[in-house]
Amino acid sequence: MKISIITPVYNAVNTLEKTILSVVNQEITSELEYIIVDGGSTDGSLEIINRYLDKIGLFISEKDLGVYDAMNKGVTRATGDIIGIINSDDWYNDGAIKIVESFFREHQEASIIYSPINNYFDGNYLNTFIPGNLDNLVFKFTINHPSCFVKKSVYERVGLFDLCYSIAADYDFILRSYTSGVKFNYIETPLVSYSLNGMSGKPINKFKQIRESWRIGSKIDQQLSGNLRARRRRFYLVWFCKELLFFPVKQFIKPQTTRKIKNCLRQKIGGKLPSDNYGSW
Repeated sequence: MKISIITPVYNAVNTLEKTILSVVNQEITSELEYIIVDGGSTDGSLEIINRYLDKIGLFISEKDLGVYDAMNKGVTRATGDIIGIINSDDWYNDGAIKIVESFFREHQEASIIYSPINNYFDGNYLNTFIPGNLDNLVFKFTINHPSCFVKKSVYERVGLFDLCYSIAADYDFILRSYTSGVKFNYIETPLVSYSLNGMSGKPINKFKQIRESWRIGSKIDQQLSGNLRARRRRFYLVWFCKELLFFPVKQFIKPQTTRKIKNCLRQKIGGKLPSDNYGSW
């Protein structure tokens, strides 16, 4: 077995080294291929990468069309059986790739594995994201892409990341995989830590995420029952209205406060929030 890890980079001088170390310090018995795809950084990221060139199997630095273009370049060149993608402001937890290696050895029928993720904000632990039900992928992205490890054969079967989407191409890829019958397996141990300071964590990007997610799910709309299509329309109407209502507040409230409010609501109702079925933040 060979495992390929891809890191797309663009001007990530403050976080990149932690990401690199979280990959190269993993201990596994299988061969580990590390690929870094840089989009033409000018902030000192290249100097950091150059310090670890002896541990990087392939380094590409050239202008690209965004993060998903960089991911596609890495996937195309990867020679591993299993591919993981870790962004330059996220990092793998200790022992994560060993868990991945062991799981795929013991479950050779698995094609994609995913896990909870530990969320960080401003460098501090915030909470652990628990993925939602896979059946709810028809509504929105219910898992988190950095936790996914995917067999190379899945990319060969369903295709690469669609560059039509600037923020939700990972959702599109996962939905295509799920609706194509690819086998998913869930690992309870968080494999990755995720920075909410990144692009998709910014409040303004929620509206772009909603728009792109609607477009992605609409591609399979005709495959859904009339009832499910109606539910999907209501879901997006509520999601958009909720984000519009709370957008002014989100500019000033930090994620720590949002977490406390959600936990308080969970305690009051004595269980999960309805939104937890789509992923519990």
